[in-house]
Amino acid sequence: MISPVRPSRPLVKFCAGLSLLLILFAWFDISSVLRKLFSIDAGYVLLAIGIFVLQFALACARWVFILGRQKTKLTIRTILSIYGVGTLANLFLVTSIAGLSVRAALLVRRGEGLTGALAILTAERLAAIAGLGLCGGAGLVFAFPKLQSFFLDLPYLLLAGLALCGLFISGGAAYFLYRRFAVLRNFASRVWMVFSSPCQALLLIAVSAMVVLLGFAGMAALAFGMGLSIDPVFFVSVMPAIALISALPISVGGWGVREGAMVAGLSIFSVPAETAIALSISYGLGGLLVALLLGALLSLIGQETRKA
Repeated sequence: MISPVRPSRPLVKFCAGLSLLLILFAWFDISSVLRKLFSIDAGYVLLAIGIFVLQFALACARWVFILGRQKTKLTIRTILSIYGVGTLANLFLVTSIAGLSVRAALLVRRGEGLTGALAILTAERLAAIAGLGLCGGAGLVFAFPKLQSFFLDLPYLLLAGLALCGLFISGGAAYFLYRRFAVLRNFASRVWMVFSSPCQALLLIAVSAMVVLLGFAGMAALAFGMGLSIDPVFFVSVMPAIALISALPISVGGWGVREGAMVAGLSIFSVPAETAIALSISYGLGGLLVALLLGALLSLIGQETRKA
């Protein structure tokens, strides 16, 4: 019996993202999107690219810092090369899931072991989530006056009770697994090494927040280049949610998902859908260019190391 051919997951994600883009283009005026896209001032485009370069450099520095806290025996060249290969994987495969799996495989191959590799990647994701949460929390403080009516309708007691129950159950399960399995104790201790120093943990979270804010600053530069006057509250309150949605493993590089989220988010601030799509595409293309060039450059560093 011949088993049916199953499409690969990356292909499914690519088709999903492409479908979302095609739906948006079919629903909205594509000629207006293209006009907005090509109307961006070149000076602001260069400014945005410079911001994205700085963002990439800080994210790379965070990676080097985490591996340094893990006391790995890898050279700086190897560490940078692994980061570059993971960056390229993010561009062509399934969002951040691809980059994480590729980096894990390379770390294991370089002798870090599966537990060590997973601990390094977990520490990086925790730092990134903490940075995004810090930006999102600060954004809600700024946005509270405009969203006050929405917050007044929330059932705070119910939400607090559910949150406490969730923390209690997850904390209990984590403690049980920690006590039961030695491999999990080793994993937890490796992750804790990164955050065990309060000053360095705060520095790591601050750098992660700067990585997030620089991404928003790059988008703001592109918006200025289009001649848009978007309320700054959008970048500090709505953009963190859009960034989180775009990172979900349901498309390649966030394409399609990010554009739909931008249309919904900017509609709150009376920005036309075609303009929102054009802004999102320009943001994606700028980040793609920087990640492709710098990721390839770091990957080549590793190739030179192996030849030597």
